[in-house]
Amino acid sequence: MTIKLIDSSPALTADELDKIESKLGITFPPTLKSVWLANNGGVLEGGRRVYQSTKYENDIKYFLPVLHAKNAGTLTVDTFYKALVYEKKLLPENFIPFAIDGGGFPYCIERNEETVYFCDLENQEENLLEPDLDSFVGKIFTEDEAWG
Repeated sequence: MTIKLIDSSPALTADELDKIESKLGITFPPTLKSVWLANNGGVLEGGRRVYQSTKYENDIKYFLPVLHAKNAGTLTVDTFYKALVYEKKLLPENFIPFAIDGGGFPYCIERNEETVYFCDLENQEENLLEPDLDSFVGKIFTEDEAWG
């Protein structure tokens, strides 16, 4: 799996990831950990991107950094997870947000099965997109590829 992110937040260490897992009381899937250690969030190279399958078409604004948000107003996994799971109770504890769309709705990975979901918070729907992160990444296209 290759995800090329640009404009990433400052790098984080494996030790910092371990501390966040402990703080949140969860374990991140290994595939997601490797993405975060390579790039602490950011936008996909090549401009605005679209996830496209036979059933869904969603834009991807950016991949969330775990910590150290580069810009004010950028959500982090740490704060977004706490807000959606513990404070607002909009997501189950086993859903870890890793990216958001233009409306601020999260793409989540289910931490045990590692399936990818798009969570429509407004309608309280969890839409299964792909069986794993590799499949999800394989269906991300530029706007021109998706709609051109």
